[in-house]
Amino acid sequence: MMTRFCMERMKRVLFGFFLIIALMLGPALGVYAQDKIKIGIVDVFSGPFINWGWICYNGIKFVVDEQNAKGGLLGKKIELIKEDTELKPDVAVRKAKKLLLDDKVDILGVGTGSHVGIACNKLASQYKKIFIQYAAAADAIQGKEFSPYSFRVGHATYPYIRGLTKFMSTTPYRKFYLLNMDYAAGRDFAKDFKELMNVYMPDAKLVGEDYHPLNNKDFAPYITKIINSKADCIATFNWGPDLTLLIKQARSMGLKSPFPFACVFGADPQTTNELKNDMIGVHLAVVYDMGIKTPENEKMIQRYHQQHKNDKEFSWWWPAGNSGMTICGWQMTLAAIEKAGSTDPEKIIKAFEGFSYKTPAGVWTMRACDHQVLYPVFGTKIEPGSNPYYNGSIRADINFPWLSPDFKVFPAEEMAIPANPAYNPRCK
Repeated sequence: MMTRFCMERMKRVLFGFFLIIALMLGPALGVYAQDKIKIGIVDVFSGPFINWGWICYNGIKFVVDEQNAKGGLLGKKIELIKEDTELKPDVAVRKAKKLLLDDKVDILGVGTGSHVGIACNKLASQYKKIFIQYAAAADAIQGKEFSPYSFRVGHATYPYIRGLTKFMSTTPYRKFYLLNMDYAAGRDFAKDFKELMNVYMPDAKLVGEDYHPLNNKDFAPYITKIINSKADCIATFNWGPDLTLLIKQARSMGLKSPFPFACVFGADPQTTNELKNDMIGVHLAVVYDMGIKTPENEKMIQRYHQQHKNDKEFSWWWPAGNSGMTICGWQMTLAAIEKAGSTDPEKIIKAFEGFSYKTPAGVWTMRACDHQVLYPVFGTKIEPGSNPYYNGSIRADINFPWLSPDFKVFPAEEMAIPANPAYNPRCK
């Protein structure tokens, strides 16, 4: 029979043995539990605007796949987790909370829809997590709705309109009618266009202004007013089906191509393929264009195309428009996190503020006071002629006019939203 002394001695031995095992396995288990960096994405993946979420997500996934192929970020694999906002702020907030609390993401990316972007910014401050705004454009997101944990690495309305009005000043058109989707970015477009029209085209005049619901089903009443106003150009921030139907009905009611539209989202392959030559005459300001002649851009386009050339959805074959812009912004984001050496929000903030990065579209710089990326803007138009991308070579039915290879380049510092306290109290 084992004595009490022997039993106590055996307990001590076993305790020491298990303590040693725990100390040996503890670090390994910790590494295993934290061997990923989780990035959550909230964007629109259903409904009439579904493709706008997917073209951005494809850009993000392209960047993440390339980063993982290089060994990951900070030595860890990146895992993407996406949720559908349905383009509704309340849904976006609910899905963002799910990603933050249940999936425990390290970074949250916020996509399409300024009303969504504004709603999510409040969560960034509440949860003190880094939010990357990459596709919502309203100036207020980094202005009066600013969060110190939110960074925008994509377009903003003011630089778009600054580039657009400056580009339109080189054309003969001087009677503008503003027609916009009735949401934050549409209102910002109209406000900024009126201000900057007076700067770059003091001889121009506004002959009308209207707003319509998102996913509008009939533009005929608006187009009738435009025709009666004698406008010689329609200026619009419309995108997706709201731009497609607007141009289609305008052409059918007598505003034949090349009657001009001044916009920022006309380089959408789905819209351009549906409307074909009716898109000729559309003038644009863009943040990203596949025609930008930098070695980084040309190589990136080919790498992206190799991944997507067999996709069923033709608008995914090339990194056009928002897809290319999103690639630039997320390449910059991952580079800033590498500079920070951590996913700790405070360290990322310190590294990202003032950070410059050479993107495929040129050098982008993160302004410290408002966390808005500064970028060059390109003025261009859709014209007849050869389309080097969507030219029937992959599928015969995918063949349409495209952006002119000759575009105006407006430098980043000239296009930036003015940094003043009226816009954002931190900008002094």
